[in-house]
Amino acid sequence: MNYKAISYMLGKIFIILGLLMILPLLICVYYTLNGFAEASIYSFIIPIVSFLGLGLLLKSNKPKNFNIYAKEGFIICGLAWIIMSVLGAIPFVISKSIPNIIDAVFETVSGFTTTGATILSEIESLPKSILFWRSFTHWIGGMGILSFMIAIVPKAKGNSMFIMKAEVPGPSTSKVVSKIADSARILYIIYFAMTISEIFILYFGNKISGDNIRFFDCVVTSFSNAGTGGFAVLNNSIYGYHSTFTEWVLIVFMFLFGVNFNLYYFLLTRKIKNIFKDEELRGYILINLICVALITLNIYDMYGNLSTAVRHAFFNVNTVMSTTGFGTEDFNLWPTFSKVILMVVMCFGSCAGSTGGGIKIVRIELLVKQMHCDFKRMIRPHSVLNVKLNHKTVDNKMMSVIKSYLNIYIITMVASVLLVSTNGLDTTTNFTAVLSCLNNVGPGLELIGPSGNYSVFPVFSKLILMIDMLAGRLELFPMLLLFSPSTWKKR
Repeated sequence: MNYKAISYMLGKIFIILGLLMILPLLICVYYTLNGFAEASIYSFIIPIVSFLGLGLLLKSNKPKNFNIYAKEGFIICGLAWIIMSVLGAIPFVISKSIPNIIDAVFETVSGFTTTGATILSEIESLPKSILFWRSFTHWIGGMGILSFMIAIVPKAKGNSMFIMKAEVPGPSTSKVVSKIADSARILYIIYFAMTISEIFILYFGNKISGDNIRFFDCVVTSFSNAGTGGFAVLNNSIYGYHSTFTEWVLIVFMFLFGVNFNLYYFLLTRKIKNIFKDEELRGYILINLICVALITLNIYDMYGNLSTAVRHAFFNVNTVMSTTGFGTEDFNLWPTFSKVILMVVMCFGSCAGSTGGGIKIVRIELLVKQMHCDFKRMIRPHSVLNVKLNHKTVDNKMMSVIKSYLNIYIITMVASVLLVSTNGLDTTTNFTAVLSCLNNVGPGLELIGPSGNYSVFPVFSKLILMIDMLAGRLELFPMLLLFSPSTWKKR
């Protein structure tokens, strides 16, 4: 175990976070100077100093050996996300926006993991800088802070593939170019460009359509959407804008941010064939359209208008499947058939290599193909059958890892539901809370539906749900390894 290298890399991560927090500090200063009731500047100065101080301290003992392997990568990832969630809660506590420490950490974990599960019922009265920081945590967590470090820090190369593998969602990590640092940089440029595009489409599009939405709202909503997080700045989420144009823009971008970002690089480099050959993308589109069609038919009588029913079906399928969690309708009131569909696609999630959560479409496809092969072997025991994806054979090691992931996913879900259920709340609320947090979605059913929040849970349940959010965002393994005694042995 290379403890010095772990310490050094964590130091760099916290320095970057401290610098990123300067942005909400500037927002705080701007709105204070313009006469708005704002948070104290110490709400951000203290965590900035904390991040920078901790970062410089950890970085001070420079290692002679920078070798980082799988174990170190998982530890760096797990520790970084836990510590940054705790320190990132400081602005909420000092500003008294969320005075309770557990609730503040819950909100921050939900932000960085892009879950969007909130304990707040009154949002609109919060200071602008706090609202900005709340949504900005989604944007930071969307592509991952470790990936950002690899992209911008020259010395963060070496064995950085192991760091990226620990953080990037999906069964495998592929590079768009030969160098991992260049790959991370390209993907972050695409991420940044898509976020900026959404901001300006929302702002100028609403100006043209006659809807009066503030530029600030366009920025923070785009941050939340880009990270597929779902924190909104209105109590009624996106419904509060009463803007059909805004809903359709968010539908498109929720879908786009749920796509593997490598495909956008292929689009830029005109490798169009690679996009059309991608089986995961085809599966993502097909599942999306089938679910929209089924829900539209199921809820049509509620609205009596086909275009309205289609829009609500598209929005809610994409907000759940991309694991964004924005709300326009309380799907708690929909028929059971539609709610079950939403819970299923909540588990499926989006594509690997996107900013979305869930099991990932590629894992679902590979498991279905494996079952198909196993069924054929039962009929023809001596036949040689291989699982293929995009016309390439998937090795047995990859399939074994995917099966292990699914087993751990189910065990984690069952254990979490049992632990959370000690709170005395109804079964649907507890089950969908775990399902939602583990898949980084946000809303669930009953008390935590689109019109509810997580303040109903006691402290113990919130702690379990925080672990679920972190485990879901980091694909389970980094969090499990942190609590394994064998991880900390030198050999």
